[in-house]
Amino acid sequence: MTETTETDVVILGAGISGSLLALLLGRQGLRVTVVEPKPAVGTKGADFVKPRGLRILAEHGLLDGLGALRRATIEFHHDGVPLLSYDFAEHTGLGYYCVVPYAELVGAVLGACAELSTVDVRFDTTLADVRTEGPVVTGATLSDGTRLTARAFVDSSGSRTPLRELIEPSRRAIGYDHGLWMATVPGTRVRNGLYFSSDRWLAYFYSVTAELTRVFVGLPVELEEPVFLRRSPDLAAKLATFVPDEDALAGLDVAEFERAPVSAFTSAPYHRGNAVLLGGSTFGCHPMTGQGMSYTMEDATVLASVLTEARDARELDGLLERRYEPRRLVHERLVEYGDGLARTYHDRDAYLRAHDAVLHGGDV
Repeated sequence: MTETTETDVVILGAGISGSLLALLLGRQGLRVTVVEPKPAVGTKGADFVKPRGLRILAEHGLLDGLGALRRATIEFHHDGVPLLSYDFAEHTGLGYYCVVPYAELVGAVLGACAELSTVDVRFDTTLADVRTEGPVVTGATLSDGTRLTARAFVDSSGSRTPLRELIEPSRRAIGYDHGLWMATVPGTRVRNGLYFSSDRWLAYFYSVTAELTRVFVGLPVELEEPVFLRRSPDLAAKLATFVPDEDALAGLDVAEFERAPVSAFTSAPYHRGNAVLLGGSTFGCHPMTGQGMSYTMEDATVLASVLTEARDARELDGLLERRYEPRRLVHERLVEYGDGLARTYHDRDAYLRAHDAVLHGGDV
């Protein structure tokens, strides 16, 4: 007969939102089981942490020891001409943002989880099914045969799972007429530069470590095949028409690029009974905001306080409705802001009108 293990919270997904939630709950003495389908920490994710996310990392002792590159400005150009210089010291109370490789940040949080006897992280494992009584999830079975009971079940995986199907969120997806491609190249560029062109191209360069730089290239979707799939040798020449930095373009190889996600969505609701959505299961914003990860960490802190405080399923449902579901309004504002930037970057004046100095710094 298969044994059933009792825990307090089951979390699907060991990304930044799921791992941070597990750490916060574990430090409060709750028993947590994290289920991650990948065999190790994922390497794909945002590298930017803006002030609201940095404050959370600092509050929970996670910022010290990270190999974070601290930056104070982002330089914007349009058709090779300076557009604006965004100064975090001018527009945010913290005065800077950090660039941290996603895998390093998540690894640090999971490393802190490993120090807690209350947190069990299971890689290479999935949720096979769930058992319910009315609106309440009473238990789950994992792909390795483990049977679990818990007070709450959280899906931060961003993919279709039995929990997401149970909640049945309605999703409003936003598509774009440009694609986005990414490469990680040797060398460093001191300046964090974002470059736009009138013909709907964009390029973004920023250092992620002392030895490596991320390069993002955006272009009209109809050009993705001739440029990247057919590996056009003219990529650097095209970028040179609106990127006034020869050093940034030196050595770029189109074969090194891979497609990056460029879409946005909002969804509702965020919970049903004791089943809850988090992170990439709740919303997605255009990468131009640079704030998806910071907002997600904030969501995890709100959810952690609710899960810690709730004494039973009825109280949990009420607290989620009052304190967690309103996060959707915050997410919608960010998604709308990113959408405005994504639809105007080719037009110098329209982009400046869409750009919100306070919201862009994420310090609101």
